[in-house]
Amino acid sequence: MFGSDGVQLLRRVAHARECRDRSDRRLPLRPDHFPVEARGREIVTQDGVTIATAADPAMSEEIVRRLNRGYWSDQEDQWAL
Repeated sequence: MFGSDGVQLLRRVAHARECRDRSDRRLPLRPDHFPVEARGREIVTQDGVTIATAADPAMSEEIVRRLNRGYWSDQEDQWAL
């Protein structure tokens, strides 16, 4: 769904800290979670659910950029077919 770089980066960050706010943290990200956004160190879904916490705000912004880029790329690919 989103680039492998973004997924690997999110997995590392998600495992670095427990995300207590996300009740479904064992489930994969779904299209309805996107676009995600950075709020300080937290990465949150459209509904405001925290899915990960990064080491610092800059890292959070980079993760969000990669995840959203992968998501939008996948959406464009679907429409191109």
